[in-house]
Amino acid sequence: MNEQHSHPEFPRWMIYGANGYTGEMIAREAVRRGFRPVLAGRRQETVDFLARNLGLEAHAFALDNPAELLRQLEGCALVLNCAGPFSATAAPLMEACLQTRTHYLDITGEIDVFEAAQLLNTRARDAGVVLCPGVGFDVIPTDCVAAALK
Repeated sequence: MNEQHSHPEFPRWMIYGANGYTGEMIAREAVRRGFRPVLAGRRQETVDFLARNLGLEAHAFALDNPAELLRQLEGCALVLNCAGPFSATAAPLMEACLQTRTHYLDITGEIDVFEAAQLLNTRARDAGVVLCPGVGFDVIPTDCVAAALK
C-alpha cells in the first residue's frame, strides 16, 4: 500500500481520546498515511485544537450519556479508543458499538477490559462487529511475533 495514497473509499472512523499522548500520535500518523479519522474526546478545546491543526472533524463528548454516545457513533464503521482509564471508558464504548454496529478497538493492556470484551463475544458476533482491545501496543504485537516465530 502506498502510504501517501489518500483513502477516500475508507469508511468513516473515529479516534476517541485523540487529544491524549498516544491518541495524538495515532491521529498524526493516520493523516500522514492519508486517512481522515474523526477526532473525539472529552475536552472540547484540546480536541478542536488538534483537529484544526490536522484539518479533521472534531467532536467532544463524555461517555456517561448513552443516547449522546450512540448519536456520536452513528455512521462510524470503527472507533479506536485511546482514552484511559480503560476500566472506565471501554464498557460504555463497547456497548454503544454493539448497538450501532461499530467495530471497537482500543490500546489498553488492562486484563479486565479483555475479559469484558470476551464476555460480549456472542453479542458482537451477532451484531457483526469486532471488539478487540489491546491493538498495537500490548497483546497483538507479541502474539504476531510468536506466530511468526512458530
